[in-house]
Amino acid sequence: MPSRPALALVSVLSSLALFVGPAEARAQGRSLPSFNLQRLELDPAALGSLMVGTGRTLPQGALRMSVQGHYEQLPFMFQRRWEPGSGRGLVEDRFTMDLTAAYGVLPWLQVAAEVPFIVSQGGTRFRDFNAPEGSGMGTPWLGLRAALKRQDFGFQLAADVSAALPVGSTALLARDDYAVHPRLQVGFLAETWQVGGEAGVLVRKKHELSSVSGFSQDVIGSELRLGATVTSRAGESTRGEVSLVAGLPLQGGRPGGELLLAIRKHALAWLDLYVMGGPGVGAGMDTPTFRFVAGASFSTFRVD
Repeated sequence: MPSRPALALVSVLSSLALFVGPAEARAQGRSLPSFNLQRLELDPAALGSLMVGTGRTLPQGALRMSVQGHYEQLPFMFQRRWEPGSGRGLVEDRFTMDLTAAYGVLPWLQVAAEVPFIVSQGGTRFRDFNAPEGSGMGTPWLGLRAALKRQDFGFQLAADVSAALPVGSTALLARDDYAVHPRLQVGFLAETWQVGGEAGVLVRKKHELSSVSGFSQDVIGSELRLGATVTSRAGESTRGEVSLVAGLPLQGGRPGGELLLAIRKHALAWLDLYVMGGPGVGAGMDTPTFRFVAGASFSTFRVD
């Protein structure tokens, strides 16, 4: 028969196990669904704005490559109404480095790619979910654009499609099971300015995050994507642009948008330097309150 000290020791160890087990589970936290948190899809050709196309394609044989640093404030937070800069989020700060490239295969056909790498990401634990922190691969995109109507000046029209490669980090919310973004781009090109717009559908897997946030409206899924831009072409060395992008959910969720201003400096015939930034608008949980991009592009031709 076990002695009383032995029974007491077993009782203490059992109680400790019951206490440590839940504490360890709390420390580990629950897993978030896997999806791509990044909303911004850069335009590797950048013939319109840095992010909205104007129906133009690169000249045949032309190559443009760029590298940029990309900061987002509060790109993943839950709120019932739009309250800019308030609260905390599972992702509060994200810094990404992006490499993009575009090449004119034919006078009317262009191929493109974007490869992001998340340098750092941090946030605050929310309920039972730990903040996805660290660094790792983002979601690469491959794109194809065909000019349907192209001329030196006047009306421009193009069809564009891009697809995500499912190789990003799931732990950092940088991977969709699948994502395809077909769109139609239109523009009007004048001697000193241009305007453009695009409309398309981002098709991806639906994720309901009500179990995370407690709000039934928090859904990640397919969206109607809209964009518009006004771009200057008058300056010999400096070019300004204003762009507006919006996402309207098709499977439930909250709409979101961003207003972004950019300035490009033609430093050399083959080198552009640029900055872009602006606020997010709307209560969408994946809409950042602020975004800033700075980078440089290298081209085999002069951009406007």
